[in-house]
Amino acid sequence: MNEAGSVTEKSDLAQLIIDGDAAGRLIPTILDFEYKDRKRELGGFLADLNNSGEIALLSDANLAAIRQLEHNDFWMVFGALSDAIEHVVDDYPAVQQFAECLVERAGNDGASNTPFVSFVRWCEKHPSQTRKIITGAKDGQEDCQRSCVFALQGLNDFGYLVDFLEDSRAEFRSIGFRALVRLKNMTSQDEQTGIDACLSEIQSPSSDDARNAAIEAVIRIWDNDATKEKYRQDEAIKSLLAQPTDDDLVRLCAMLFYHKNAFTEQTISAVLSRSQSISSSFETASHWIDNALTWKDERWSFNEVVAFIEAMVPHFEQPAKSKQFHSFCEWVWEEPANTSYLFARWLNSGDFSLCSFLAEMVSGGDKGAALSLLPQDLPPEAVDQVFLARKCIGFLWLHEITAASILLSIVEHGHPNAVPEIENLLWEPLLLSYSSELRPYLEQQASSASPTVAKAAQELIAHHAEYIEGLEKAQDLSELEPSNEARRAAAIKDHQRNTDIQKQARKMSIFGDMFHTATMLYGRKSFSMITGADGKKFPSITPLSEHSYSVEFPRLSVVDPVGFNRLLLVCRVEQRKEK
Repeated sequence: MNEAGSVTEKSDLAQLIIDGDAAGRLIPTILDFEYKDRKRELGGFLADLNNSGEIALLSDANLAAIRQLEHNDFWMVFGALSDAIEHVVDDYPAVQQFAECLVERAGNDGASNTPFVSFVRWCEKHPSQTRKIITGAKDGQEDCQRSCVFALQGLNDFGYLVDFLEDSRAEFRSIGFRALVRLKNMTSQDEQTGIDACLSEIQSPSSDDARNAAIEAVIRIWDNDATKEKYRQDEAIKSLLAQPTDDDLVRLCAMLFYHKNAFTEQTISAVLSRSQSISSSFETASHWIDNALTWKDERWSFNEVVAFIEAMVPHFEQPAKSKQFHSFCEWVWEEPANTSYLFARWLNSGDFSLCSFLAEMVSGGDKGAALSLLPQDLPPEAVDQVFLARKCIGFLWLHEITAASILLSIVEHGHPNAVPEIENLLWEPLLLSYSSELRPYLEQQASSASPTVAKAAQELIAHHAEYIEGLEKAQDLSELEPSNEARRAAAIKDHQRNTDIQKQARKMSIFGDMFHTATMLYGRKSFSMITGADGKKFPSITPLSEHSYSVEFPRLSVVDPVGFNRLLLVCRVEQRKEK
């Protein structure tokens, strides 16, 4: 289209908008155009018409029309109206009221603050009006106090901000702290002045709101500081942790995530240590700490994180899951030293919640994963090593390779007085229950570089071979009747009887006719007839894929289910004897 055509089109659009405003239908006119052509940038165009006096974009009638829009209609015009704020020329009360109307109507949506962002740009372009907002705020005008943070940000003058930081009134100090982190290109001296004011508020709070604003402001300043040494951080964190509330501790845990560069090694340690005393919001605090571990670096201590989590997990309303600690679990499995420290510490603690969490962690990984406990992580006393081994049996018995590898590492590095009992646990219940995967693993360990481990594995294999040989000799004894074939036939008969009972129950059920029943036969494809919209039927053929799985049930759960379950239960719940 040529230039003349563009001018004509623009003039036609302007006339439509002007006519719509004159008829009291400006917002519906904009909405109609947005539905037809969303490629055009209407924000600046509307502002130009408002500035020339041809429409009254900021009028009360248009504000009322915006409030009455349906949800989808509102978001159709939201962008254009937000963009217009930056370009309008008017006194601050009208502009502020228009922006607040849009934000209020937008609610909790993530884009709801867009009008305020445009309002800040408006403040940058109109410094004289911005100063009126600041002056009005100091004089106690409520509307000016609401928008003063944006005015200070738009004016971007630290000198004006200092007046609010040094004011004795709490509500003005809150404004200053919230505007502090929004200013651009502050000097290092300005930042130090702001930190001094924040620390003063933290140590002697004028109100909860001002204190919270000061905490957020000072952490944001530290986050923007590229140096490792953070000005007065140790002093500020010490003040925060002197007598913290649960909300304070949860907030600090969240700040570790949101502002990953803000804290030093010392202050991270202080937050982790003090947060262990939290009395509520255990899941929330754990959530923030685990998210903060996404960025693992030298400032974080694995041992301190373990201590924090072991203080949280026992207080969870529901058992802890691996997905709640994704980053932590990755860190655990990343280094064998981390795995050794965690499993030895928590199994030795005997805490039911922590040991259950270890089983959950193992369940989420490779079923055949082997891990070893390092000598320095084992408790020194033989009785404690046996206690650790029994907890391993009780909670990790479904993961025989993992449990066996832990017990073998205790055999290798443990106290001589503990070795015989641990070898007995390797034999019963582990090897007596599992053989398909555990036996090959022990055969590998029979050639281990450690003589102790190799000897223990060889003895277990020899003992198991004698056991299997004895079973084979005893399988034809009349005392063991009925035979396996007779047992299998009885099981098939029981299964068929249960199937017949279920079929009869479906026939007698009042809900039976409400659901379609399909019987899948063995084959490579499924075939069904589908009725189309025109009433015609056509076949639907779907190729089938093969899925196979295998599972090994513990042999002792079949041979001696009562005794075996009792052993596992005792291993889980038993506690150390008082010395």
